[in-house]
Amino acid sequence: MKLYQITIKPLSAFGTPLVGDTLFGQLCWAVVHCFGQQRLKALLEGYSDQSPFIVVSDAFPHGYIPLPTLPSAFWQWESNIDRQAERKALKKLAYFPVNKTNKKLNQWQELAYLQKTHRSIVQKYTYVQFHNTINRQTQTTGIGQFSPFTTSQVMYKTESLFDLYFVLDEQRLHYEEMVQLFEYIGQFGFGRDASTGMGKFDIQNKKNIQEVDFNKKAANAYLTLANSAPQHLGLDKKHCFYQITTRFGRHGSELALQASPFKRPIILAKTGAIFTPMQWQDRLFLGNGLTQVSQQQPNAVHQGYAPVIPVELDFSLKKKD
Repeated sequence: MKLYQITIKPLSAFGTPLVGDTLFGQLCWAVVHCFGQQRLKALLEGYSDQSPFIVVSDAFPHGYIPLPTLPSAFWQWESNIDRQAERKALKKLAYFPVNKTNKKLNQWQELAYLQKTHRSIVQKYTYVQFHNTINRQTQTTGIGQFSPFTTSQVMYKTESLFDLYFVLDEQRLHYEEMVQLFEYIGQFGFGRDASTGMGKFDIQNKKNIQEVDFNKKAANAYLTLANSAPQHLGLDKKHCFYQITTRFGRHGSELALQASPFKRPIILAKTGAIFTPMQWQDRLFLGNGLTQVSQQQPNAVHQGYAPVIPVELDFSLKKKD
């Protein structure tokens, strides 16, 4: 398996955040629409047994990755900045330059602050879109299900670019097929209200998509690039740091039109988690493939895997503190 990175440019407003597990679900539907149901069935063989055909990250601002979740005692600063006075700015730090991942993880917060990444590097605005539901008997709006309603939409600045990382098993899904699937999603729209023109994007580097290598000789932990399910992976629980999120998944495509399009709630570790193994091994992804997530579709799976970046973290700093 190999780790790749693509850069996308939003072409319309979005109603759904560009997160890895949602992207994976739409990729599965894209496989069905482009290559057929049997091809998806073959690709999902062994998915819950540490054998995914693809693992997709969240979308990050071009040139950045998420600043990890880490207790403040682990951050190491060399400058004389009053961190207590700057605590509000430090809380806003969300991203770290990808070209500085060779630095020790303990230094990342200071480097991110000095580069002023606490300022908004994602220029967007959220607005409310009004909609009407017409009663065909009266040819007007009304009350109840015919009342006007609103939905929130996110619009990104024209020149905004985002990076997606994905781990691909090219023996099962060829590189060109993967590009075709992402183009399909970008053309037809991602997420909510794609049928009304939302969620469209374009791949900027489709002729120059290259393998990414984050190998670090002194690495002792993993930084996740998507939500993940880290159970039963031989991790050192004392040296794992993460926040949790509850995902309320929904079915897509024709299954979204059923009486109940909702999946079972799932608790995952948020993007930017730090996981430390009991015994180190080089790996491109971490997590588990989740099953039994839907009553309507018993064979449905949820991406509990996440692409990872190896990082070096000095755990002795907390002991000294």
